[in-house]
Amino acid sequence: MGVVKKSARVVLYVGICIAAVALVTIITVIIAVNLSRAHGTDETPDPSISDSSNSSSGLSTGSASETNERPDGTENTPSTPTPAPAPTPTPTPNPTPTPVPTPTPTPDPEPPAPAPDPDPPSAQIAADEDIQSAVNRIAEKHSAIGVQAAVIQNGEIVGTYVYGHAVRGSTPMAADTKIRSASLSKVILAALIMRLSELDQIDIDADIGEYWGFEIRNPNHRNTPITMRQMISHTSSIRVYDYGFSADGDLIRSRFQSGSCFTGSIPGAFSSFNYNNYAYASLGLTVEIAADETVNSLAERHFFAPLGIDAAFGSGSIAGKDKLAVLYTAGGGVGRSIDAQLQSLGSAFPGEKGDEFPGGLTISAYDLAKLIAVLANRGEYRGIRVMSSESVALMESTQGRSGGFDQCLPMRRRTNLFGEEEILYHTGSNYGVFSLASYAPEGGNGVVVLTTGTSGARDANDIPIICAEISDFIYKHLKRDN
Repeated sequence: MGVVKKSARVVLYVGICIAAVALVTIITVIIAVNLSRAHGTDETPDPSISDSSNSSSGLSTGSASETNERPDGTENTPSTPTPAPAPTPTPTPNPTPTPVPTPTPTPDPEPPAPAPDPDPPSAQIAADEDIQSAVNRIAEKHSAIGVQAAVIQNGEIVGTYVYGHAVRGSTPMAADTKIRSASLSKVILAALIMRLSELDQIDIDADIGEYWGFEIRNPNHRNTPITMRQMISHTSSIRVYDYGFSADGDLIRSRFQSGSCFTGSIPGAFSSFNYNNYAYASLGLTVEIAADETVNSLAERHFFAPLGIDAAFGSGSIAGKDKLAVLYTAGGGVGRSIDAQLQSLGSAFPGEKGDEFPGGLTISAYDLAKLIAVLANRGEYRGIRVMSSESVALMESTQGRSGGFDQCLPMRRRTNLFGEEEILYHTGSNYGVFSLASYAPEGGNGVVVLTTGTSGARDANDIPIICAEISDFIYKHLKRDN
């Protein structure tokens, strides 16, 4: 009995163990299956996984190129592959297209300023046989050696006529020959002053001592300042010195400081009018000191370059030195040789010297006519404005009347001259040159005449007679043409 019970307990124990083992086996199998599914080792492909991560090795197979592009756009060189579990790919969003900018329309460039006229290639830029015949006849009548005459009609230069020689025996006079224009220089200096006044660089009614840096007074009239307006109109009370008297800048400064350069006349009063080259030498220096720039540099920038002019205060300062004319006196003497003219230079620095300002402007009649046409056209020539109409009006304003003419700044005005109701003009004479620049404000006609080698005879209006006769013929001829 005891043996049977013992055997039954053994059998029960063995059965329990077998059941336990079976249960453990079942649990183990279940765990293994679940783990296998979690690690993706199921051979059945998942249709949600792309081809690039479908390999059992976990390597990308999407590109056959040597380099693969990173998501940030940089390039990566592949290295030896190491097996790794295939990562779940992150979908790359489609890049936002970069908007193509709408091209900004390019505005049309501003039209360039009209190109200045080149110098005429010959003596005549518009042939008029009647004018040329008259120039020849009048030049021969007054024994001139060389003549230039430029004609302005309705504000436009329509002809340049020449006679004789620039250099006797070798060089004929031409339209681009350069002649020292004598006192016509004063007109261009005054026009430059008006231009600088527009730019507020100077004030023609200011005390010039403000520019020089010390008090400048006529000792006889200490309460009256000296101004540029007075100097332009020849009423400054500055003493008239003879030709050859030094216009060195330091010497003029010394005379201003001492007051020794003044007369007893009242500054600015028209009763003090006295035509004065020395005052213009002082005027040009005052401009240079006020602007801190030489007159030649100022004139080049404001007038000569815009209008295509080769000119300078001082014959030796022009570009076309090979075009200079000898300045002959009556009878064929030499008033100024080319070599002597080449020694005449403008200021090397502001305020150096003033000797070229009263009469040293060296220019052709053709180029000077451009500047006279600027006045006739109220400040412009061929669409190129170089000064305001107000400045032209100021130059034409009357400062006083004497001897049948109105004194302006600095031209003179006469009525019923050359067949015109009104003419503004300036004359010049020195070293054998006799010259005249004139224009009619109404209608815009004008004439510039430069001569060498003729007599100094003058007409009843104190105008060199050769210049007056040529101008008279041209003005009346232009009226007949109209």
